[in-house]
Amino acid sequence: MQIKVDFLCRDSILAAPIVLDLVLFLDLAQRTPKLRGLGIQEWLSFYFKSPMTAPGLYPEHDLFIQLMKLKNTLRHLKGEELITHLGLEYYD
Repeated sequence: MQIKVDFLCRDSILAAPIVLDLVLFLDLAQRTPKLRGLGIQEWLSFYFKSPMTAPGLYPEHDLFIQLMKLKNTLRHLKGEELITHLGLEYYD
């Protein structure tokens, strides 16, 4: 009788960049006065299977809306114009 185990750690190799992104974004939130006192950072819900929200708010599970929240929060911190997909700029 023989037991063979192949432990290749593929999941941890894939998770390492995600964890690194989370650490960097949480550090950014800690250093930014606008985000420091907020508690739950809903703009990082893109990285979580079950996102947390402030009491009374509905958690957003749409991946594209979560990504848009992340991008818009980073743009807001940088002072750039927020992303909208209204399509009105094509008619100007």
